[in-house]
Amino acid sequence: MARRTKVLPSGFCTLLFGSLLWTACQSQPADGRAGRPAREGSARRADPAAVRGFDVEHLAIDVALLPESRAIEGLTRIRLASARPDLAEIALDLQGLTVRSVRDVRAGELAWEHEDELLRVRLDGPLDPGELVELEVRYDGMPRTGLHFSGLRSDGSGPTQVFSQGAPQENSGWFPCVDRPYDRATSEVRVTMPERWVSFAPGVKIDSYVGEGTRTEHWQMDFAHPSYLVSLVAGEFVVKNGEWDGVPLVFAAEPQYESMMDATFEETDEVLAFFSDYTGVRYPYAKYSQVAVANFMWGGMENISATTLTPLTFDDARGRRDAQSHGLVAHEAAHQWFGDLLTCEDWSHVWLNEGFATYMTELYFEATRGRDVFRARMRDLQDEYLKMDRGGKRQAVVSGAYRDPSDLFDEQVYQGGAARLHYLRFLVGDDAFRAGVRTYVAENAGQSVTTATFQEAMEKVTGEDLDWFFEQWFRSAGYPEFTLAWNYDEKRDAIRLDVRQTQASGRGTPSVFRVPVDVEISDASGTSLHRLVVDERRQRFDLPGNGKPFYVRFDKGGYVPKVVQWSKAPAEWLAIANSDDDVNGRRDAVRALGELGREARLPNPEARETYVAELSNLLKSDPSPWVRAEAAEALGRAGGLEARERMKFAARNDPEARVRAASLRGLATFGTEREMIEFADAVFAEGFSYETMVAAAALRCASAPEQAYAYLTQKLFVTSPHDELCRLLLIELGRLDHPAVGDQLLRWSRDSSLSGPARGEALRQLAQQNTNRPRNARVIAEHLASDDFRLRKAAVEALVEMGDNTARKALEAYYEGTASEREKRIIEGSMRPRFP
Repeated sequence: MARRTKVLPSGFCTLLFGSLLWTACQSQPADGRAGRPAREGSARRADPAAVRGFDVEHLAIDVALLPESRAIEGLTRIRLASARPDLAEIALDLQGLTVRSVRDVRAGELAWEHEDELLRVRLDGPLDPGELVELEVRYDGMPRTGLHFSGLRSDGSGPTQVFSQGAPQENSGWFPCVDRPYDRATSEVRVTMPERWVSFAPGVKIDSYVGEGTRTEHWQMDFAHPSYLVSLVAGEFVVKNGEWDGVPLVFAAEPQYESMMDATFEETDEVLAFFSDYTGVRYPYAKYSQVAVANFMWGGMENISATTLTPLTFDDARGRRDAQSHGLVAHEAAHQWFGDLLTCEDWSHVWLNEGFATYMTELYFEATRGRDVFRARMRDLQDEYLKMDRGGKRQAVVSGAYRDPSDLFDEQVYQGGAARLHYLRFLVGDDAFRAGVRTYVAENAGQSVTTATFQEAMEKVTGEDLDWFFEQWFRSAGYPEFTLAWNYDEKRDAIRLDVRQTQASGRGTPSVFRVPVDVEISDASGTSLHRLVVDERRQRFDLPGNGKPFYVRFDKGGYVPKVVQWSKAPAEWLAIANSDDDVNGRRDAVRALGELGREARLPNPEARETYVAELSNLLKSDPSPWVRAEAAEALGRAGGLEARERMKFAARNDPEARVRAASLRGLATFGTEREMIEFADAVFAEGFSYETMVAAAALRCASAPEQAYAYLTQKLFVTSPHDELCRLLLIELGRLDHPAVGDQLLRWSRDSSLSGPARGEALRQLAQQNTNRPRNARVIAEHLASDDFRLRKAAVEALVEMGDNTARKALEAYYEGTASEREKRIIEGSMRPRFP
């Protein structure tokens, strides 16, 4: 049984904060609480409608799709209420389309001006506060953003689909609106399309009829929402239906994915049930649809009651052994609460959408897969965040430092937001955290929210002042970095733990973080857990002992987003690897043991033999595939007959693809062992998963390097959904030192029958070749004109990777014409000071 004590350091050090990188909205008032400094705003802020002087109440969008010309004809009716005295003019967002007329439905034609992506309308007369007006805007054109035509038939004709993508501020590319997250309105969408098409939009379908070669469908959403959550998908789809607790479920995809749909969406009902229970608010809309569309640029988009997904989420049994779709399905479903039911008031608080959806997904995995899977996945999220939050990319989670809202959608708000929620849950406890989330959702449903809104909900439930936590983890930048050491004082039977915070305090990072943390000590009597509060740059803690510890763990459970350095003897790492009930403790230990083997730091042959035996046992017996995979990679660095045989067995018998692939990668480090050729061929032929097939191919190439080029060019023709196997094998091909690799990559990049991700990988590998670089740059630049979002982005990244004069000229020419802010940032990052 664990013993829990609370240990506080002697003395007190004031918490120091670096300068804040975030920028508050100009309209935000001070917090107004006695005894507290102002923060980004109180939970109940001034009405955002006052920014433009009016509030949109309802949007009625009527759009005719013209797929042959990739154009639309639209008429949108907008009902709005004045939010200030004498409102005489309104401004609506509308990008790129041609306005034909603007009418007041009661007073007739109005004067208007459309420039700089704003439609300014002079009203028939000034409005008093609360007075309503309904406008009708007629327009047409070829949308360059917000609405996209996609899909091809087997004969190459098309497009066969249309889909919208409104986030963050793109829906004004197909209808006029206030394209900001704070403006909430009810909506309806009426779409006229080719007769064979079907449509999907928010809410319920209230009408459908067939005309001369056309079909018109009418959708209505009675729950107010931001304009970016309005959506439209239309095209040629296979449709399946289901039901959860009386809520209709709709699933749709292109016909070639019909056989994969059930496995992809099979947990939708469990996901909705879990989030309904956890938040205390039943799924709040009349239906839930999930539609996969060709050439979708994201993984998914949480349009209210109508999620859009990439078809890359579909896979066969081999692909599902590598990765499943349940995380994506859960993430987008979580947004129906966090993002749709409650929406960040402005994009500086977007973590409230994305961080919550990310963490709620992990809570679903905790409930359905258990603690080890949850903790391992959370560690992976933390590592992804820590890897990104460095140098010029460092800023606070709540940040107004952006040129375009899309700049904020990165690991900082997804993984970083989730990691901070996880730490908050540790601090307040599971029950209080869940109660706080329920309070936050219940009291703010249908409203815009800020970080202060969530903070006040948590403080209301816990009765604690959490301003220090939100100031440090959301309004300040960075994370703590620790150097740790411990020693045992036998005379005093005590453990002395030295903790140093070593993070630099630039770019808004606090020089000292306040970090409540659990430290676990394992000794002959069992384990004991001690809650410490680290709040100084350098501290020493004296902990009670019960004999010399087997090991000491800092941040038991891995709740704190952090970087840690400390040196341990091999015996301590082995004790953690064998005894720690925390999967991430065992992962860290096995990884450290692998580094010891790499650096030949084991003291003698006997120690090395013990080391290999222990790792072999972990690869065989540890219950977590994350630990077993780490053990396989460590054994690959160790070498030797026992390690090789253990990895060969795991490569064909472990139930998890990640462990088989790690074992095969470990075997590849043994060099040119000819007997491995037959083994690698057999594993590839078994086809357990695509990752294991590629790892087997890499093993074969390492075992017979003179045959590698011919082998890989043959295996590239093995089929898989989305050409995923081909994509992975192109990476292996790009690593070969062979004169024909560049020509081979060029041919695959130009193969129009290949998927965009596979062709994009060919471009990335082509950029890394050292021969024919000017030609390679010209070939890569050809793909900047592609309609395929992923292929075009790969071309940009490949040219950035090349960095030579031909590549730079191509990027400069492309920069001025691209509508993608993400592509612009990629180019800017590689070409400063040419771009600001």
